[in-house]
Amino acid sequence: MNAAVAKKAIKPTAIPTVAGTPFAGGLYAGRFFIGTQPYALIVSPTTEGDLDPQPWNKSVKNVASALSYCDGLANTEAMVKAGSALAKSVRALTIGKLHDWYLPSRLESLLLFGALRDVKAFAEKGAQPIAREWYWTSTHCASNDDYAWIQSFYYGSQSYVRKSDDFRARAVRRVKL
Repeated sequence: MNAAVAKKAIKPTAIPTVAGTPFAGGLYAGRFFIGTQPYALIVSPTTEGDLDPQPWNKSVKNVASALSYCDGLANTEAMVKAGSALAKSVRALTIGKLHDWYLPSRLESLLLFGALRDVKAFAEKGAQPIAREWYWTSTHCASNDDYAWIQSFYYGSQSYVRKSDDFRARAVRRVKL
């Protein structure tokens, strides 16, 4: 193999630097870390990954494995094991031939709000709107078995509410950098 072919074969995928750029089956939202490992966060297209209001889980059972503030995939898997219909429907999504969608953690949700709130495509009447409403995170509330965290896409605040309440959800995926 000549040097030009070898160099091309190992060239890494260019990671966008602008939030809202089409990337990896959705739209680039930003970078975050789990421990020392960096990831690119990808938000799903509205038409396929924005779910109508529904409960986080109808059970008040403690989901101790869904307490991560930064690892939404691990939280979502714990939700599936706890019987969450919401988590099961998100994990079953196939968008752009990709099957690794999940509910964002508290940190990932805050990154979505911070990175996308001023991007025209995500404005209320944009092409990929994130409603100016509350959305579920995948993070269970550590202090109360009946509660989980939600993210406001109006002002950016977070709060915890009963898991049996109905809120919207938006699927995300991540790409290891």
